[in-house]
Amino acid sequence: MSGTNQIIKPGQVLFKFGDQSDGMYIVRRGEVCVYLEKEGKEVVLAKIGAGGMIGEMSLFDQQPRSASVKAKTESEVTRISQDDFTKLMKQIPKWFVGLMSALSSRLRATNERLTQLERGGTSATLQAASNDNPYATAIRQLHIIVLLLHKDGEKVGKDWILRVASIEQVMDQVFGEDISKFNKLLEILVSAELVQQRQDNYKKPVIAVANRTSLTSLANFITEFCKHNANHPYLTYDVISMLRVAQRLVASAPYESVSVGLDELIKEAKKNNIDTSNWEKELETLANSGEVVKVVKTSNGMGIKERKADMPVFIQHCQVLADLYKAKLI
Repeated sequence: MSGTNQIIKPGQVLFKFGDQSDGMYIVRRGEVCVYLEKEGKEVVLAKIGAGGMIGEMSLFDQQPRSASVKAKTESEVTRISQDDFTKLMKQIPKWFVGLMSALSSRLRATNERLTQLERGGTSATLQAASNDNPYATAIRQLHIIVLLLHKDGEKVGKDWILRVASIEQVMDQVFGEDISKFNKLLEILVSAELVQQRQDNYKKPVIAVANRTSLTSLANFITEFCKHNANHPYLTYDVISMLRVAQRLVASAPYESVSVGLDELIKEAKKNNIDTSNWEKELETLANSGEVVKVVKTSNGMGIKERKADMPVFIQHCQVLADLYKAKLI
């Protein structure tokens, strides 16, 4: 497909945020920066080298530019006009054009969600991370990670991959988050096996997540737990120990929902020399912890009723909450 070549000097702007689209660009040589302006400062979103494309979203959805682009080094770009692109699209199946248009709309929507978050978090999910929640920072950072996984995450095998440095840059430069708290949160997520940390092909640290919604579920769990336990918005490791004993004790039960008495839990725990001195008191904490585990009356007193299939994730969530409290990420 033919196009018009253009040389742009270092620092020269190719187009600005909000401009009407005049086509897409292919970088022939050099490197350009995709950026947004925030309080007079430029926040670099991406760097595009030779072979990369810029502005392709506007060709599909005809919306204004979602970011600005300028040359980092002297660069040569080829502009593909809307007319040239339209002619090409006539040779491509309509279903493919529709798919690309839908993908462009989703990516633009993600960009807009990030912009909303930057401007004060007007979305419903971020309203949950208000200052009234003791874990507001952790909840907010979890939502940012999820947004970045949707925006910039790369699917490798069964996992979604995202560079840690990219998260830190956006956390710091776009949202003004405390990077030391993010790094501690990341340690906790890795310890709970909700996130894996590894290196990519360039030996750069990345996070790997099998299911991006798992972090959203965690944020929602923390929000709901604190909402229903305002006077006791934390979990101790005694609760985690009790839950793990309960999970093992009913593993072979034939029913999906199983009740087990506190006396049975304590008896099982003592076989493994687990301290149960606080279990009766901590049992009350689980009374308002959601639908997976409920505190119930048993023939010999009190106990818990658990949904077996949901226990692994529930314990993960409880583990993170206990770790956040211990790390003073409140």
